[in-house]
Amino acid sequence: MVEQKQLQKLTQIYTMGTRCYNQPVAGLALNLPQCQLMSDVAVERLSVAQVANRLGFSATRTSNLVVDLCKRGYLKQHVAPNDRRRRYLALTAMGQAKLLLIQQQLPDVLHTTLAELESAAE
Repeated sequence: MVEQKQLQKLTQIYTMGTRCYNQPVAGLALNLPQCQLMSDVAVERLSVAQVANRLGFSATRTSNLVVDLCKRGYLKQHVAPNDRRRRYLALTAMGQAKLLLIQQQLPDVLHTTLAELESAAE
């Protein structure tokens, strides 16, 4: 019976983690992968493939994140001057403003989320 309780606990933690990771963060209207993508692009010139690698996502899922952020006006894509097949991501002015909000609000959200996950793990 111990295995059943352990399995239930692990399932509960996984469900909480998945929900926290994929649901929009209150006040930001972005989920955690989108926040991470924007934070990474802000400090380094990255292609969609490089972002996918960092996030551990498939190219398709990452491309969907990028398309959504571009449609919302937070990201733009630039064609590489030496390789027209490669595109790099950059924040727009609106994206830079949103990143400031992310940097202000996300630490508290992460602290609360991690506390909830740790509590569920006990």
